Amino acid sequence: MPTQPQPDVRSLYAAGLSFKEAGKRDEALQSFGRIILARPDIVEAWWQAALIFLDANNFTEALRHAAMAVELSPVEPTVWASWADAIALSGVETEEKELLDRLRRSRLDPAFKMRLQDRFGAQRKTTRGSMGKAPPTRMDALARLVAQENQPAIEREGMKLAREFPDCAVAFNAVGMALSAQGRHEAAVGQFQTAIRVDPFFAGAFYNLGLTLTHLGKSGEAETMLRAAIARCPDFEAALNAYGQFLFLDQRYAQALPFLSRAMKLNPKSPETLLTVGQVMNEMRESEASVGILRDAVALATPELRPSALVALSQCVARYGSADEALALLDEALTISPDFLPAIGRKGMTLQVLGKFDEALPYLRRAMEEDPTNGSVFRVYAIGTKFAPDDPVMDRMIDLVERPDLKPRSESNFAFAIAKGLEDQRDYARAFPYLKRANDLMAKLDPYNHAERLAEVARLQEACRGSNWSREVAHAASRQPIFVTGMPRSGTTLIEQIISSHSRVTGGDEMDILPKKATAILLGGGRGLRRIDEIPDAEIAKLGSDYLADVAARFPGADIVSDKSITSYMYLGLTKLALPNARFIVVRRDPRDNLLSIYKNRFPDGAHTYAYDLRALAEHYATFVEMIDFWRAETPDWFTEVQYETLVANP
Repeated sequence: MPTQPQPDVRSLYAAGLSFKEAGKRDEALQSFGRIILARPDIVEAWWQAALIFLDANNFTEALRHAAMAVELSPVEPTVWASWADAIALSGVETEEKELLDRLRRSRLDPAFKMRLQDRFGAQRKTTRGSMGKAPPTRMDALARLVAQENQPAIEREGMKLAREFPDCAVAFNAVGMALSAQGRHEAAVGQFQTAIRVDPFFAGAFYNLGLTLTHLGKSGEAETMLRAAIARCPDFEAALNAYGQFLFLDQRYAQALPFLSRAMKLNPKSPETLLTVGQVMNEMRESEASVGILRDAVALATPELRPSALVALSQCVARYGSADEALALLDEALTISPDFLPAIGRKGMTLQVLGKFDEALPYLRRAMEEDPTNGSVFRVYAIGTKFAPDDPVMDRMIDLVERPDLKPRSESNFAFAIAKGLEDQRDYARAFPYLKRANDLMAKLDPYNHAERLAEVARLQEACRGSNWSREVAHAASRQPIFVTGMPRSGTTLIEQIISSHSRVTGGDEMDILPKKATAILLGGGRGLRRIDEIPDAEIAKLGSDYLADVAARFPGADIVSDKSITSYMYLGLTKLALPNARFIVVRRDPRDNLLSIYKNRFPDGAHTYAYDLRALAEHYATFVEMIDFWRAETPDWFTEVQYETLVANP
């Protein structure tokens, strides 16, 4: 066989650096990856890949690549520093031990070794910087001014100290803080930057610079500085909180949670941290866990924070299933602060979801008037309104959607609302461009990966195909939940309403309990899915009993509970083994109507990400049909199919 030509490593490296500089992470990683495959001894390729993974908060790969760079170049301080940064940001304690062990045996400069060792030891909570040659008496005097919050005096004394002792990083940082407190953020930036140049390990200066850049709207630079603060001080609670909050507001929930969890571990009684952790977990659909955390946040909240905590808990409780409690929490927030806009808007939304449209309108209208960039309020208003041809709200929304200060998700909400209003007015030619605009924005914000979906379906079918479906699981629960499943907007809500009108049935709505538990048992702690025949009876029985326990906690005393979790059809066979008396109803609807209805709807962030692209919708629908066909072949008598159109024509 002819030998494959070796790639041009120099060209690939140059291309990788160019892609990295342009922010094209995937292309840069491809270039460095090709170098690693061809020449795994080139340390620079491993190091550059580590930096890219680290910048993306992909700590697993960042740690692996940084450790290999250290292995290849054990005397290069730069690669050691990058590995230490990755460990500090990831919070992985086992990696800390590995680094410290290898560091002790290294031939690095002793002073450099000490700085890295201290980062994970004596200085892991130390945010202070170098005082240089400044006299302790002068530093004590500056500290007293800081304690008194005398900003002009801090500025004067700090500037004097910095001129006399230019190696005193603390003086420059103090001046920066005083300037920032006086609203002079641009001037403060230079002072913090000087403090960092004087002491590159000064975590407090990086943190303060990050906060100041956030005030200036320079989010990219701010993120870099907040990460640098944590990298230099892994247990810096304020920086962990600030970065977690930054990621939360940027709706990177899965990235935010580890940093916030570390802050919560350091200070489990901080109401601010508990509030943000609860909000993040709620956005990640971890409603049950978030309810407890948010209740703690409410209990510990200061009077100023309490309305925000009550609104967050209300949103979570509403998703959890208790609309009455959600409204009571909002009323409490409005009693404390009658003009608190988040509570006003949330109460309008909650009332509308409950079908109390007339009661909702005053709250929604006030929120629309006082918070005109909040597209979600306008979208909820549009859902409950039939727009007449001359409705002034339509013209207002069409003007507002073009505001340059709108965030993409808010713009998307406005576009959904406008499309709905124009459809009400039968102006279909104008409606569709707004509908496409809304969906295109969401598709960018919440990308869909069809390859992952295909792989998920294939793995699940492989785990289930040809299983012993006549198996009787020992100690399986005897209760009779009813699962109503299918595509979104297919008629599952109507079916559940019909079923729950029976005196013995309580409608549970989309509880989202089963999919997570079923996935966990299939994984069994490993990397791939186990075959169902390999899962012991005890684990399958526990799946059923744990599910029923969670349902009972939500609906105490209920006889039969219906569960409208959309994706429960994926786990039909496993669920029936765990709950042999359960009933499954699969709802089908003409795909043209079904998919268009999905395309016209905005779903919670991160849910149904295929919904925002017409091709992705069709492809995802095909996998739904494939799964139903699979279960029909495997377990033909285990579910009932209902055609929506037939039901509506003849209930």
